[in-house]
Amino acid sequence: MNLTKCNNGHFYDKDTYASCPHCGATNAEPNQTFSFVNNGGSEPGKTMGWDISQPVEPMVDVIPSDEDMVYPEESKTISIYQNRKVGTPQKSPTVGWLVCTKGKFYGQDFRLKSGRNFIGRGTDMDVCLTGENTVSRDRHATIIHEPKQNVFMAQPGESRELFYVNGEVVLSSVQLKKNDVLQMGDVQLMLVPCCDSEFNWNQED
Repeated sequence: MNLTKCNNGHFYDKDTYASCPHCGATNAEPNQTFSFVNNGGSEPGKTMGWDISQPVEPMVDVIPSDEDMVYPEESKTISIYQNRKVGTPQKSPTVGWLVCTKGKFYGQDFRLKSGRNFIGRGTDMDVCLTGENTVSRDRHATIIHEPKQNVFMAQPGESRELFYVNGEVVLSSVQLKKNDVLQMGDVQLMLVPCCDSEFNWNQED
């Protein structure tokens, strides 16, 4: 068998065909004899002839799609409190609480974390006042703990409803202090800080 490859990449037996039976090309490359070693059969190392009973497609490089590629874990935004030495919490620790002093959740407390804490009656809110219909579902108000300055602030949420701090309407950022009272609808929430001038999670042991 005189196995030859045409310029289009097809292999054929030149002794049997005058031109490539796959594409009809006659400008085939010079005679080349091909064989391969059968390493998987019952006779290891035996040289086997090339089977030309089926068309032989040219080999092409397969480039994996972006979905198949495995990349190192991308950088993630993490809390300032994370990634510290062994023994410290791996999630933002409690920086304070809001304690309900009036309304449906009277006497209950709500944990605050560093960064933004959204208040509303939706189940995905940080401070969830479920069933309190006088409070907006999404982001009636926002309480922020800023860890570098170690201060608490209140900001209007995305609701059109107003809320108040110590009886004053909040239209922009307002710095909070211990025992300040927020009111939204029929609910009053008092700030009880964990982080203050005497303690914060950033201080070293």
